[in-house]
Amino acid sequence: MVIKPYILILIIAAFLFVDVYLLVRYASWGCAIEELVPFAVFLLIAEGLSIFSIVRFGQIINPFTIYSIFVYIAGFSFLLVSDRQVDYELQFALMMILSVAFFVIGGLVSMKTYSFSFRNYIPPLSTRVSLAFLLLVFVAGIGVFVLEVGQLGYLPVLNLGNAAVYQDLNENDVTPLHNFIVLNSVLPAMFYILFKKKTLRFWQFIALSMVCGFIILNFFSRQIIVLFFFSMLIAYSYYKTIPLLKLFSIGAACIVLFIVLGQLRGSSSDEGNEMSVNEFLRDYGDITKPTNIIETYLSLYGAVNFSAGNEIVSTALRDDYISYGVYSARPVITVLPIDKNALYPPLYSSYVKIGTYIVDPFLDFRWFGVVVLNFLYGFLSMNSFKNYIAKNGEYYIVEWSLFIFCIFMSSFTNFYHMFFVAFFFIVNRIAIK
Repeated sequence: MVIKPYILILIIAAFLFVDVYLLVRYASWGCAIEELVPFAVFLLIAEGLSIFSIVRFGQIINPFTIYSIFVYIAGFSFLLVSDRQVDYELQFALMMILSVAFFVIGGLVSMKTYSFSFRNYIPPLSTRVSLAFLLLVFVAGIGVFVLEVGQLGYLPVLNLGNAAVYQDLNENDVTPLHNFIVLNSVLPAMFYILFKKKTLRFWQFIALSMVCGFIILNFFSRQIIVLFFFSMLIAYSYYKTIPLLKLFSIGAACIVLFIVLGQLRGSSSDEGNEMSVNEFLRDYGDITKPTNIIETYLSLYGAVNFSAGNEIVSTALRDDYISYGVYSARPVITVLPIDKNALYPPLYSSYVKIGTYIVDPFLDFRWFGVVVLNFLYGFLSMNSFKNYIAKNGEYYIVEWSLFIFCIFMSSFTNFYHMFFVAFFFIVNRIAIK
């Protein structure tokens, strides 16, 4: 995709117009200059990253455009929209700046170096053996799904609109085998690869994907659905270019689905039935400004998380708490028979408190972690993207999808070191590469 100069000028002009509108809008809310200036700076960085990377790669979906969402939310978090937000301490504000800077630097360095791939010590599987392996984990996922539904006592999808279902799902004790259920979010992309290799027929791919979709729908997890969406989108676009208008339409449909699922999760509340979705969420999130639905979500699922991250960092510094790499080693530690609560105290957990991805590197190695790990996140995600656009193998479809997911979820918590992400990498490496 080549952007003509006059179109680029129009895009920049449109961005500037929107920037001015937003600054005037938020100033009318009573936001102080100390809030507006950092918001404007992060806003310009996000837009600059997006424009630069789209022009450079000719691809809308790339590490920098996805990361620009995090950068924008980081800037938005300086606006005190909710009573749950706080002014940032200097250390946390510096962490935000360094995290963004070194993620971008890592990506830029990767752009200037040759793409690489880690050596595969397992001999590549034939397509039929690969299919047999994926069907094995697929059946394992069905088995775990049946066990968890039996433990719950009913099918969640048959109780749509009942908020108690979501509470029951959160309180339902699950084992590490639950990862076989979550795996259904990327299995359709792997089945699609085998369909394109003519190992599966189209109706078989559809049937398997429908079962996967049914399983993940029962858990009302928007995170899982986001990963499903990214993996299928990346798998399809690997073989066929998606028109720009259709891509925007898909994105809009996913935003609507995200909002609808949020409404279904809380629609049993009498208060929620009497209020609009936006009013209900503003009340729930202690939002005091006249936000629209998008700004409400940005506050509730973004800005508030940065305040939680600020609290975690402040508490860790006060208690002189350093984790010495246990968060980075989570994929290995998770499978060990040890007390996880002792290693990951909830008081400092960005996963429990939803404190954005930037907290874990700081807890592990302080400023060294902020610099080095963010550099690696940017470097490795760009390397995966380069392998994907160069079509160096179908393996990079799922690998790049997982990086997209981790980057996209940066405003929530650090998924780079989650066990289920590492588990998906392993399954993908065995089955596809």
